[in-house]
Amino acid sequence: MLMYEEDYSPQDVIAYRDDPVFSHKSHMFATLAVDTVPGTLMTSEGEAYTSGSDVLIALDSHKAGANVPVIVVDRGCVLKRNGLRAASPAALAAAITVIETDGKNRVSVSE
Repeated sequence: MLMYEEDYSPQDVIAYRDDPVFSHKSHMFATLAVDTVPGTLMTSEGEAYTSGSDVLIALDSHKAGANVPVIVVDRGCVLKRNGLRAASPAALAAAITVIETDGKNRVSVSE
């Protein structure tokens, strides 16, 4: 029986950040199509990430809707691999490749 549901936080996503100011930023979504929790992978258009180079990582929780500001990862972070939440294992693998190729952030080898 489930007694409570644990809330996720940015600490579930970020293992290390080199700067507390530039590690995150706010992104305004005209239409946020997915509910987010910290670690949710999405596109800059507010859709669930599936593939491609357009990937953002949410650091706070929001319900889908219009004109939603979401705090997202910016740069200088080591991200926890098991803290990233994708629509599918293939989307997660694609996002990790994009994150590591981009060079602004890194993904942990293991947890």
